Amino acid sequence: MRVFEPWDFSVLDVENLRPHYAKTLEHWLARFEKSEHQISEMFSPEFMRAWRLYLAGAVAGFRVGTLQLFQIVFARTACQQIPWTRAHLYTKEQHEEQETKWMYATS
Repeated sequence: MRVFEPWDFSVLDVENLRPHYAKTLEHWLARFEKSEHQISEMFSPEFMRAWRLYLAGAVAGFRVGTLQLFQIVFARTACQQIPWTRAHLYTKEQHEEQETKWMYATS
């Protein structure tokens, strides 16, 4: 990616968060609906309709794939502490062990 090269960055990982974000939006919509009465006391009916439409439309877009959300992890080329897999994200023991090994980015 040309935007990274002049700054000596390399892309380490690209993950599409689309299914995760659809689920996040579902939770936001459910919480919005649950708190509808309280929110409607603070905002206009037009806002309520627009926000509900935005959340529901975004859920639908992420579910069917017309909306995408990518997380791009990058670091300077000198960074050599790169995990081989994402397994460390899914087990508590590995996650706790890795936290002490991360090399934090500095400018």
